[in-house]
Amino acid sequence: MTMKKTIAAASILFSGALMAACGSSSDYDGAWSGKATPADASKGEATAQINLDGGKCNWTVTEASGETNDAKCERDGDKFQFVDPKTGRDLNYKAQLNGDTLTLNPDNGQAEGLGTIVLTRAATK
Repeated sequence: MTMKKTIAAASILFSGALMAACGSSSDYDGAWSGKATPADASKGEATAQINLDGGKCNWTVTEASGETNDAKCERDGDKFQFVDPKTGRDLNYKAQLNGDTLTLNPDNGQAEGLGTIVLTRAATK
């Protein structure tokens, strides 16, 4: 009887430790910077900097014209939602993380105007 209780308690502790490890940090957390390439090449590339802390984030975009704007964003798993600083519309993206490269692909019509964003990790949290 005691052996079964010990194994059960160890299993519960081990499972709890694994769950805490999985939920305590995010592979996305940190500072990222890179380029946004619009589908319409005549608009020119923009640069983007994104700071992520769990589901919260903020971003800065410098357009090809040199105009810089800041806005809030949210992350839920591999889905990102940025607020367009000019129009206030939601820009939805689906993320693909490969090591220190984060690729954000447009997931709605508004996001296609800014285009695909490819970022490199600049710093970890």
